[in-house]
Amino acid sequence: MQVTPSATLSVVSTLVILGVTAFIWRYRSRPGATPLVGFTTAAAVWTAGNALQIASTSLAGKLFWVNVQYFGIVAIPITWFVFACEYTGHDEWLTRRTFSILFLYAGGTLVLVWTNPVHHLVRTSSELVVTDGVVRLDRTFGPWFWTSVVYSNLVDGLGTLLLLRGLIRARRFFRGQATALIVGTMIPWTASALFYNGLLGIEPEVFFAATAIAFAYAIWHHRLFDLVPVGRSAVVDEMTDAVIVTDDSGRLVDTNPAANRLLDVSSDDIGRRFDDVCAAFPELVECFRARRVPETPIVSDVGGDLRYLDVHCSKVSDSGTKLSGTILIVRDVTEFERKKRAVERHNERLERVGHTIAHDLRNPLNVAEGYLGLERERSDGEYFDNVERAHDRMEEIIDDVLSMARHERSERFESLDLERLAERAWENVETDAATVSIETGPVVVRANEGQLSSVFENLFRNAVEHAGPTVAVEVGWKEDENEQRSGTIYVGDDGPGIPPTEQGRVFDHGYSTRTDGTGAGLSIVAGIAERHGWEVNATDNTRRGARFDISGVQTSSPGRELD
Repeated sequence: MQVTPSATLSVVSTLVILGVTAFIWRYRSRPGATPLVGFTTAAAVWTAGNALQIASTSLAGKLFWVNVQYFGIVAIPITWFVFACEYTGHDEWLTRRTFSILFLYAGGTLVLVWTNPVHHLVRTSSELVVTDGVVRLDRTFGPWFWTSVVYSNLVDGLGTLLLLRGLIRARRFFRGQATALIVGTMIPWTASALFYNGLLGIEPEVFFAATAIAFAYAIWHHRLFDLVPVGRSAVVDEMTDAVIVTDDSGRLVDTNPAANRLLDVSSDDIGRRFDDVCAAFPELVECFRARRVPETPIVSDVGGDLRYLDVHCSKVSDSGTKLSGTILIVRDVTEFERKKRAVERHNERLERVGHTIAHDLRNPLNVAEGYLGLERERSDGEYFDNVERAHDRMEEIIDDVLSMARHERSERFESLDLERLAERAWENVETDAATVSIETGPVVVRANEGQLSSVFENLFRNAVEHAGPTVAVEVGWKEDENEQRSGTIYVGDDGPGIPPTEQGRVFDHGYSTRTDGTGAGLSIVAGIAERHGWEVNATDNTRRGARFDISGVQTSSPGRELD
C-alpha cells in the first residue's frame, strides 16, 4: 500500500461527503431528500474507491477498486435525475418505464465492468506504470466506457436543465437553492472534462466534496428541505378548475385534466384554434374573444346538462405591452348556483309568508286599537292600559316578523361608513334620556346597509330596555391583529350586564328576561351576523355592563378586475 497526496485528498473528500450525507439523512422524510442522500452516498463510494485504487500497488488490486467505483458511478446520474424531478415537481416523469431504462443501463454497465477481461468493452488494456516513485494505473478505454460517459452526461444534463428551468421561473428566495445545487453538481463535471483532456492533474472524484458542501449550504442557508418549490405544472394539473392557455393567435397551447373533462378537449386539440375546439360553448368563446370577465356565471350545455360556469380571463403579455397569450380559468359552480336559487326561492316564500302574517294581524289590530280609542273617550276602563300594552306587544311581534323576512331576502353588500351608519341607527330608536358615544373612527366596512343598521338598532334598543332610560351606550371598532381588512364592532353599555351563565343563550330565538319581550331582537342580530360570515358574542364591558362583540367584519376592498 502506498500513501500519496492524491490518496489522502480522496480520503478527506470521502469523509466530507459522508458527513454531509449524515446531515441530509436528517431530512429524509422531505421531498427530494432521499435521492440526494443516494447521490452523496454514490459520490462517497466513488471517491473512497478512488482512494483505495491509488493506495493499492498491484494491478489486480487497482482494477478491483476501479470496478468498485462503478457502483457509485452508475448511481450518480440516476439519483441526480430523480432528485431534480422531485424538486421541480416533475414526478410524472418518474414512471416505471423511466426507472427500467435507468436501472437497465446501470445493471448492464456493472456487468460489463466486472466481466471486462472477457470482452474488453470498458477497458481495452490496463497496466502499471511508475511515475516519481508512485505506482499508477494506465488504462486505455473501450467503446462502452465512452458510451456510458455520454449516457451519464445526458441524464445528468437533463436533471440540471430541469433545475435551470426552475431557476429562471423561481421566485427570488428559491433561486439561491437552485443556484447552489447547480453550481455544486457542475464542479466535478467541469473537473472531469479538464482531467480527461490533460488540463488537470488531480482526480476529478475529489471535487465531489465541493458538491457536498454546496448541497449543505443550500440546506442550511437557503432552507432547501424546509421550502421546496412545487412545480407549477403539477399544481395546475391538480387544480379542480379548468385551465386553458392560448397563444396570441388564439391557438391552444396547454390544458389541464380538469379542462379536458369539462370541455371535452384533449392533447390532440393542442395547436387548434380555441374558437373551433370550444364551438359547443358559445358563451365561453364570447368571453375569450372579448377578453372579459362576466359579472355572473355563464350557462352552457355540458354533455346534455346545463352547467353554470364561472369564467376568469387573463391576458398574458411579454416584457413590453404586446399580447403573448390568454389564460382562461373555468370553474363549475353549478351546485352552488342551484343551492343559491333554492335559497332565493325559499326567501321569496318566507317574505310572502311574513307579509301575509303581518297584513292579516295588522288589520284586526288596527280595528281593535280603533275601538279601544272610542272606549277611552266614553269611559276610564280599568283594563284599558293592559289592552294597549298587549296591542303594543303585537306591534313588536309584527315588526320582528317583517324584519326577519326582509333580512332573509336582502343580500346586497356595499361599502358603508360605520360611524355615520351607527349615528343614523341611534336616531331611529326611541332612546329616552340615553346617551351614545360612537368612536369607530373613519372605518368603511362591507355589509348590507339595512341589515347592519338593524343590528345597531336592535342592540341599542336592547340596551335601553334592559339597562334603563338613562343608559350610556358606546360603539367602537378594533382592528384584527392577525387579519388584513378585518376587525370587530363592539356595542357596550353601563347597565347591570348579563350573567356569565346566560351570555351564551341571549341569541336563542324567543329568549328574553322580560315577560313582555318577544325574544327576537338579539336572535335577529345573530342571524344577520351569520349571513355576513361574522361572529357575535355577549361578554362583560370593560368597567361594568354588557358588551356585544361582532368579529370578522370585513373592511372595504377592491372589486373584481381583469388582469
